[in-house]
Amino acid sequence: MASWYSEGTVTVTNGNAVVTGNGTKFSNCRSGDMFVGPDNGIYQVVNPSSDTSMSISPAYRGSTLAGAAYGIVPVNGYPKALADAVNLLVQQWGATLSALGTTGNYDILPVQKGGTGRTGPAFGTAADATLTTSADDAVIGRVLRVGDRGIGVPLSARVASDPTPRVYLGGWDFCVLTGNTPPGSQDGAMLTMSFGNPVYASQLFADWRQNVLKMRSVVNSGAFGAWQTIYSTQNTTRAADGTLKAI
Repeated sequence: MASWYSEGTVTVTNGNAVVTGNGTKFSNCRSGDMFVGPDNGIYQVVNPSSDTSMSISPAYRGSTLAGAAYGIVPVNGYPKALADAVNLLVQQWGATLSALGTTGNYDILPVQKGGTGRTGPAFGTAADATLTTSADDAVIGRVLRVGDRGIGVPLSARVASDPTPRVYLGGWDFCVLTGNTPPGSQDGAMLTMSFGNPVYASQLFADWRQNVLKMRSVVNSGAFGAWQTIYSTQNTTRAADGTLKAI
């Protein structure tokens, strides 16, 4: 809006406080602005009720005229411009700002608000790390899921018909009778503990039917050694002299 607003023409009536416009936009002025009438008199804008009608005070003192020139001085100046700008902002963004509530950030929604934004101390690195893609995923830095490496699930989900290839994977497995299971064992749970490439590894086999533990190891990716039985009260007796004897 220019310093003086004078778009269109007005009709004024002597003794009447209502000013009628033609081609005017009285919404550009505010109560308190100064109306300069066709009689060059100065009046106060009381109520700009529409683009083509407003009230002035005091009532118009000059002669009745139609299609006359006029002027409005924005006495409120910058406060009016500021009010207009704030009003536009509220109309455009009010609902969005209200929806943000206590978020305090327009582009990163915090976790408690249903988003992914977080601060460093709030979570460990697992919060945004990549999950494993399979039960035997060996990529360093990935987050284990329930069931990976046989952890947290029945071993029926991890059947290994041959325990030897498991040396490259590690973890818990359910092993059934093959040529590589411990002699005399039909089935059981096996833990493979491996290191490096070439491979150094040990396998611990829990025989469910004989209730004994057996183990074997491999060094430098060579051949596995023979299965060895771990002695316990299940497969030993104590002699009178205190020595242990295999059953």
